[in-house]
Amino acid sequence: MAHRYSIAPHLEYLNVPFAQFAASRPEFDAFGVAGFIFVHSAPPTGGHPPPRLLLIQRALTDSMPGCWEGPGGAAEPDEDQTLLDGVVREVAEETGLHVSRIVELSSVDVRYHERRKIRIAKYSFIVEVHEATRCSPDGGLEIVPPEQIPVRLEPTEHSAFDWAAEEDIRSSIETGHGRYKFWPSIAGYPAPDVLRAFLSLRQGERSLVNKVAPMPDK
Repeated sequence: MAHRYSIAPHLEYLNVPFAQFAASRPEFDAFGVAGFIFVHSAPPTGGHPPPRLLLIQRALTDSMPGCWEGPGGAAEPDEDQTLLDGVVREVAEETGLHVSRIVELSSVDVRYHERRKIRIAKYSFIVEVHEATRCSPDGGLEIVPPEQIPVRLEPTEHSAFDWAAEEDIRSSIETGHGRYKFWPSIAGYPAPDVLRAFLSLRQGERSLVNKVAPMPDK
């Protein structure tokens, strides 16, 4: 069944036919996409729950064996009507989850593919998924605990998944000996896309607070 998704208004400039999008960026030969999915898992002591990011581990039989990453892949001009459709498709194919909203563009990374001799731009987004919320007994919506979100992997591509804390990701990148192994070309960036996703999430939350905060009395 097809799942509908919405787009944050400030991202509508990307919601254009793929050919139009690519033609406006002739310096690139191909485009990649990623969809970062966050959940908030309450700590045992209560308080504000820290966000956790869905990471998936590449199969040992695939390229970059055993490395962790966010859901994503190549945008397909013949299959995706827009770049944003590519994000939705890749998330569904790699996790079985269905994007309900594309919230923010968290990073754009550019690399040169030595073997294929092409220049690639990867667009990474923060997204929300339908499976992260459900109807509550009183008829409203409630947050689904991360352990109950039905992530489904394609075994030939990914072998495991985890809801990762920022501090564990940062430690793994900075020391090279943490919980998660990242591909060296990714870990070599001063601020890898996974960490920029956390930064973008915090900036968005602060912006929302500022928008709804009452004006101080003069």
